[in-house]
Amino acid sequence: MYAARVYWFIQGTSDVPRENDWLTGDERARYAAMAVEKRREEWRLGRWTSKRAVSTYLAGAAEKLDPASLDIRAAADGAPQVLLHGEPGPVSISISHRAGFCLCAVAASDVPVGCDLEVIEPHSSEFIADYFAIEERSLLLRVLPVDHPLFVSLIWSAKESALKVVRKGLRRDTRSVIVQLDPERAGDGWMPLAIRCVESSRWFHGWWQAIGGFVLTVSAAVTTDKPIDLHRFLGGSGSAASLR
Repeated sequence: MYAARVYWFIQGTSDVPRENDWLTGDERARYAAMAVEKRREEWRLGRWTSKRAVSTYLAGAAEKLDPASLDIRAAADGAPQVLLHGEPGPVSISISHRAGFCLCAVAASDVPVGCDLEVIEPHSSEFIADYFAIEERSLLLRVLPVDHPLFVSLIWSAKESALKVVRKGLRRDTRSVIVQLDPERAGDGWMPLAIRCVESSRWFHGWWQAIGGFVLTVSAAVTTDKPIDLHRFLGGSGSAASLR
């Protein structure tokens, strides 16, 4: 069976250039119009990360494609879309911000993709009861107490990434997608998971990994190979190094 390719890329606030010449004129106007500084810098980080990821995906090296020729805009449903020289780009992307970092997933335009980046941290029993399905709560009973924060954060992250695939985000009940994974298969690198959409009975395929104090998930509407780190095309130390 053919498996689609999905790529991933991470940047932190320290990676973003001080100047804004890599933004398009419209993007600079949108940036200037934002009143809340935290939101401005988060938005700027997201634009830098996604432009860097998309340009590397399209050209093989970010320097070969001027970031100012790319415009990352929110579609009518809020999902990010790529314009290249004012026309829709041949890519599908997803963006997630957390704690001064941004994760971007990139795939071909016919591969709906979602990603999410979460800090591994404890969550209350009330949070789990409110947002997790019965099957997910049962899965957590198989997890050692020391690993509980990881797997709660992981399940939450996988839900968010799957809801981005259907372009609904947290506007939809998080219990409408149910995460399935084997908690005994935790290890280094990307590990598989699956998400079932209750309403349509569709299955989404995904991957997860824990890096430092973060958990990352990437989901798609089709079967995909393990996500490919776009840093490999830039001669860098890899996206994982950004979070360690």
